Amino acid sequence: MRDILIGGLVIAVIIILIRVIFGTPLVQRVRESFADAPKMINSQTECPPGATMYMFGGSSYCCSGAINGDAANVRDSCRPYTGRDAQTTFCTLGPSTGVAKNCMELRSGLMQAEGETVCPSTMPTFVKESNDSAGRCCADPGNPALTACVGTKFCDVGTDPNMFNDPTGCQFLKAQTDVACPKGFGTFTAPGQGAMANITLFGCTDNGTNCYADSTLKRLTELGYDVTGLTSCSSIKSSS
Repeated sequence: MRDILIGGLVIAVIIILIRVIFGTPLVQRVRESFADAPKMINSQTECPPGATMYMFGGSSYCCSGAINGDAANVRDSCRPYTGRDAQTTFCTLGPSTGVAKNCMELRSGLMQAEGETVCPSTMPTFVKESNDSAGRCCADPGNPALTACVGTKFCDVGTDPNMFNDPTGCQFLKAQTDVACPKGFGTFTAPGQGAMANITLFGCTDNGTNCYADSTLKRLTELGYDVTGLTSCSSIKSSS
């Protein structure tokens, strides 16, 4: 009985000591630092568009240029194609190093750059399910891998060069939101007339006069439409 009591007392003392130690400021700071440490998302297993995966020194890399597996160092294992002006993609599927960024970090920058060309300001986050997909623009930040929207407000990037065929597409919405209307004018969207009856147009109106941005008229002309009779908003600005 005496041994049991002594054993129980020792266990109780150990428990108390553990609680005291874990309650000290130093240990609390350490625990908080681990809790607050960012969770590195390194789940990228697919190379960015146009890049090929290869192994060098036991690590995985992605390169859109010429891969040299016999290079003396990893920096020289991915070289630009001679005579091409396009920037070469070079990244690692592992943690970032001084030589190569993690492909997820690089992908984030590339996606942002691509999104700036196709996404409306109301849906600025560009995501792609795969390298072969056209992509989608989200109102929310998207998932960590930038492969899908998290919320329900988004638009799809179209592959049709005629954005006026799809008024819900990202390219149409971006062009529409980029329009600066003359003072006293608001925006409108409406079906085209005559030869343009099969498309949707957007422009500015004061409920008496409709006008269109020069960029809209230029794109319509490039697509083969006759813009005679459509008023340029710049002509209204210059005359007001």
